[in-house]
Amino acid sequence: MRAQVTLTPTESKKLIAKAVVQMAEVRRAREGGLVVLHPSSSTYFVVEELTGRAPGTDIWVCGVIVPKGACLEAAPASRAPGLAGKPPEEFTHSWVVKDGALTTGLSLKDIFEQMGPGDVYVKGVNALDSEGTVGILIGSLVEGGTIGRVLAASRRKGFPIVFPVGLEKLIPIPVKEAAREARKNQCDYAMGIACGLLPCRGLAVTEVKAIEILSGATATPIAAGGLGGAEGSVLLAIRGEKEQVSRAIEFVEQCKGAQLPQARTLKCEVCGAPLCNFPMKNKPWA
Repeated sequence: MRAQVTLTPTESKKLIAKAVVQMAEVRRAREGGLVVLHPSSSTYFVVEELTGRAPGTDIWVCGVIVPKGACLEAAPASRAPGLAGKPPEEFTHSWVVKDGALTTGLSLKDIFEQMGPGDVYVKGVNALDSEGTVGILIGSLVEGGTIGRVLAASRRKGFPIVFPVGLEKLIPIPVKEAAREARKNQCDYAMGIACGLLPCRGLAVTEVKAIEILSGATATPIAAGGLGGAEGSVLLAIRGEKEQVSRAIEFVEQCKGAQLPQARTLKCEVCGAPLCNFPMKNKPWA
């Protein structure tokens, strides 16, 4: 059986979230350990799948790309370690799910002390290449940002890292090559915060992998883009046994119409992010 389905980026995030919670690494952590998630649009629906409810939206995303450029969630810059040179270990906005309950407020340092091989960390990313390497933008003054600390803790404590990532973030060159060009400290002009790019290897889950996990069917991207709210969408061709494809369609249809909270960015006049050199003057589109 064959089918074709369309997913907007937000719908893709929800589909991927449904697959992430079915991964062996996440099931194991869900049953007897910690599932730690960095707040983002890519992990928002994962929390919903784990707990049965959407996370609170006080801090639901940290860095974000909006029409004017790379920006921050609408919270004082001083609350985001790294932006003002504070240690990333002081980051306290992680979502921690244990026994089906969501908690926040723990520092990364305290979380790492509790984590081990039976736990898992879930992090959204900003780029994906054809080899499965992901890239994470670093807008922090501290080299490596929070993800640098997560990678080090993963090697030390033995917990896996899962990277949910939609195909909208697929770039046409290797992430490592792109990272060589993303030199935030040498950037003379930036629309928003100048960022570096950190290549990472881990368990990347795209729409293609999500379809496989959820149904056993095979998905192939055959087109992308759209209009009228479908910008960034992906068109997938799905094939497999009738039961597999029907199950894939069922999961995709459950995700249609998915919505995220509105992104609340800082006003440029009051932000003060040190790596933002955006010349706002006479820019009516900012």
